[in-house]
Amino acid sequence: MSPTPIFSPHAPAPAPAYSQAMLSGNFIFTTGQVGMDPKTSEIPSDFRMEVRLALSNLKALLAAEGAGPSDVIRTMCLLTTMDNSEVFNEEYMAFFEGHRPARSSFVVGLGGDLRFEMEVIAERPNSSK
Repeated sequence: MSPTPIFSPHAPAPAPAYSQAMLSGNFIFTTGQVGMDPKTSEIPSDFRMEVRLALSNLKALLAAEGAGPSDVIRTMCLLTTMDNSEVFNEEYMAFFEGHRPARSSFVVGLGGDLRFEMEVIAERPNSSK
């Protein structure tokens, strides 16, 4: 079975060089999602809102394949400064509601005004898809 692109209009459109996410077997591999409004391409000035928007974008991609936060196996989280880690962790834990996927976190430089990005690997629940 060949990997299949996943698209959701409820997440920012991908650049021409990549897909929002890919489905391979029952595994979902997302591109790093950022706190960008999918309709306006705006990034909130408030960091907490930026994280919430990025997580909402991830949720939309997972939902496109019938999955949700509890189906996430691994996350990779990118922050531009550790100064935002407390707020990030609060939002991360609220998003996963007690589910604790494996996680890697890095402090990196991101383009433009972005302060956060997160990609996930999830397993699509058994479904008729």
